[in-house]
Amino acid sequence: MNILHIEWKTRIRSLIVWSLVVIVILGVFMAFFPSMQSSGMQDLVNTKMNALPQDMMKVLHMDSMADLTNIDAYFAYVFQYIFIAACVYAALIGAQALIKEETDGTIEFLYAQPITRSNLVFWKMVGNLLSFIAFWLITFGASVALILFLKPSGVDSGDLVMELIWVFSSELLVATVFMSAGFMVSSVLRSAKQASPVALALVFLTYILGIMAGLNDNVDFLKYFSPINYAIPSEVMDSGITGTNALISCIIIVVMVAATFILYKKKDLKI
Repeated sequence: MNILHIEWKTRIRSLIVWSLVVIVILGVFMAFFPSMQSSGMQDLVNTKMNALPQDMMKVLHMDSMADLTNIDAYFAYVFQYIFIAACVYAALIGAQALIKEETDGTIEFLYAQPITRSNLVFWKMVGNLLSFIAFWLITFGASVALILFLKPSGVDSGDLVMELIWVFSSELLVATVFMSAGFMVSSVLRSAKQASPVALALVFLTYILGIMAGLNDNVDFLKYFSPINYAIPSEVMDSGITGTNALISCIIIVVMVAATFILYKKKDLKI
């Protein structure tokens, strides 16, 4: 539990910074929604969307999206980019979790405590997962507040909140996939300086695979290697995350967590 306390204190600053940045960005983009209600803006948006090539619509995940003048559709379009950033954050804190102790030279202090490597990995995982869940709950609260404040009259608040619950719960599962992959990578990295590029690569390379799958039916199988595409907000609002994608996510998490324990036990630590 002492490890958990230390990990929480280490993460609190980045948690606050990421939460504030996401809330500000989300607030700025959602502030444009009321202007979408004017008939002139509706005609302009529909004209621009109809002029986009179908392939571009797929890349932007707008091919299955409803009218952007609806607040849930507008939020889904904006939030898909917030979701990518959240996946980067999840992968980053996972990739930094184990290696930063060696880079900072605090690994000796930890091993002076009566704790095994497995216990260290376990409490590191718990601490980082809790910090990400706190970030996700803050983002969820801000999203609910913004949508309820900006929603047009006549739109059911309960339905909007339920849609957000579906989106955030599905995306939390996917973000955990990236965090678990980050943990596995952290167990083999030699320096914390490698964590940021690795986290970015994990997210954006798999995201590109999803784009390729959407553009070319011959490589449609690549979508299963793109966790971000498991929980696109507009699709989750429409039909929820599929059972197949949820199962794949759970399998990846279990495999990555198990690999982290095995690899870290065998690692030669820089003490």
